[in-house]
Amino acid sequence: MRQLIFSFLLIISVIASGQEVRESVLIGKMEQGAQLMALGKYDSAQILFQYVLQNMEKLPSEMAYFFGRNSYHLGKYKQSINWLNKYIQLKGTKGRYYEPAIQFLQFAEDEYLRIQRTQSEQFAVDLESAEYDCGGLEKMLCPVCHGSGVVVHQGLFDEVYKTCPYSLGEGYLSCEEYNLFMRGDLDPKLKD
Repeated sequence: MRQLIFSFLLIISVIASGQEVRESVLIGKMEQGAQLMALGKYDSAQILFQYVLQNMEKLPSEMAYFFGRNSYHLGKYKQSINWLNKYIQLKGTKGRYYEPAIQFLQFAEDEYLRIQRTQSEQFAVDLESAEYDCGGLEKMLCPVCHGSGVVVHQGLFDEVYKTCPYSLGEGYLSCEEYNLFMRGDLDPKLKD
C-alpha cells in the first residue's frame, strides 16, 4: 500500500515538474519575443507571441502588453487597443509597463481613428462619384415608392396616401435621375 502511494506521489511530482518546465520554456519564448520586438523584428516576435498564446494555459499579464505593443508595430491597431486595454485592466497603474502601455494605447487609438476617418471619407467620395449601371434599362424602380407611385404615411387617424414626389406617380425614374437620387442630388419634383 505504501509503495502504491509512493508511486502515485512520484507520478504526480513528475507531471508537475514537466508542466513547470514547459511553462518556463514558454515564458522564455515570451521574453525572447520581447527582445525581438525591442530590436524591431516585429514579425519574428509575433510568431513567438502567438506560439505562447496558443500553448500556455495561464498567460502572464505582461503577455498582454507585449502582444498589444507588437500588434501596434504591425499595424494591427484594433488588436493592439484590445490587448493594451487588457493589460491596463489586469495591472492598473502599478504595472511594470503601465506608462508605455498608455503611450502605445494612445498611438494605436490615434491611428485606428485616422484610418476610420479616411475610410469614411473615401466611402463618401466613392458614393458621390458612383454611377449605377442600369443594365441598358431606360427606367429604374423608384427607391422611394418602390414602383408603386404612392408613398404611404401614417396620419393622425388613418394612413395617408400621397403621390411619390420623385416619380410623380409613375413609380419609375430615368437612369440619370436614379443616379442623381443615389448620390443625393435629385430634388423632389413635387414639393409638399
